[in-house]
Amino acid sequence: MSDENQDGPQEADRGGPEGPPAAGRDPEAPPSPAASSAPPREPHPAFEYLESGGPTPPEAPPWAGEIAAEPPQGFYPWLAILAVLGFGALLVHQLETALLIGIAGLYVTAQGADAHPGWRWIHALVAWVPPVSGLLVLAALAGVLFRSDFPPSTRLAVTVLSGLSAAFCLLSLVRPVADALVRLLFRGGTPSHTLRLTAHLALFAFLLALPTWFALRGELSTVLDEPESLVSATGLASSLIGYVVLALASVGWLVRRSLGETLARLGLTPVRAPEWLVIAAGVVALWLFNSGSEVLQRSAFPALWSADQRFTEALAHALGPGLMVLLGLSAGIGEEITMRGALQPRFGVVLTSLLFAALHVQYSWYGIASIFVFGLILGVIRQRSSTSAAILVHALYDVLALVAAR
Repeated sequence: MSDENQDGPQEADRGGPEGPPAAGRDPEAPPSPAASSAPPREPHPAFEYLESGGPTPPEAPPWAGEIAAEPPQGFYPWLAILAVLGFGALLVHQLETALLIGIAGLYVTAQGADAHPGWRWIHALVAWVPPVSGLLVLAALAGVLFRSDFPPSTRLAVTVLSGLSAAFCLLSLVRPVADALVRLLFRGGTPSHTLRLTAHLALFAFLLALPTWFALRGELSTVLDEPESLVSATGLASSLIGYVVLALASVGWLVRRSLGETLARLGLTPVRAPEWLVIAAGVVALWLFNSGSEVLQRSAFPALWSADQRFTEALAHALGPGLMVLLGLSAGIGEEITMRGALQPRFGVVLTSLLFAALHVQYSWYGIASIFVFGLILGVIRQRSSTSAAILVHALYDVLALVAAR
């Protein structure tokens, strides 16, 4: 989720592990006498062997001499942050927040690997987690859908789709497939550890959306009977923390960027006086679009309107004024800083809006289509103004919509 110039080391500029070749010297030419008389490098302890009686040692891999080097800047602070917040989320039973912190940890290792080749093996230890997790989740969904009460043709179709999606998640472990996915999603971007991770996560979210939407159809009515279980102050606050940590990790804070550079990359800038007009216009645009969309949905798809309205009203009635504000801040800050702040500059407005909509599977297909348009509006605001403005538009609109639904 970082800039194209920052997502991966440019190997062509390095000239090999010892730096770029000297100007005018043929890199294939034999070393000069001065270079030949240089003292030999001490072998890494991991490759020590007995001088007498032992077998001839294998040649050390290129990264062997770099394992003992210091980790990327900020590596240990990030370990402390992730450990404290991750275990804290588990202690208060906030699994969504723990998941966000875990993904942030994957980004720290990916950014570290892009910044320091000697530490790529650390990322290699966890790089398999997103595609294998996608395989397991989608395979489990296939089993759930196969035993569902859908008509046989629908049940077969969504089960096969889930199974094929699971297989594709596994296939994305292959490096050429992952690199092709990066170039497809990031408009020809140069593959890096960070972009491969982002591509795996985006692929998983897209493939998961449709099976999850079907799987939730029979569960939402049960959940809406107890709407208080949907939200809590602890859940909203911890979720907000999780999204912020994920956004900071995804663009390389402490590892590759200072705090000022990170805020600039995320588009978090002070709101200037002219931007308040943009914010007001954005809130009005979202309100007008939602009003027109509801009129159309109510007349053309009354059953869908009833289902979406029931969800919104149940959520609104479960919230007091304080929780409404907290929900607006949690969604506005959390979703905008990750989607529009971190992802959109690389993913583009349209794909980011599609991903944003795919994460709202609790709504009908019509509601998800409306959320896609919401994402486009917020994306244009981010593109023409700042993430700060998009956050305020999103948060203000959410609070006003919840108040109106009560």
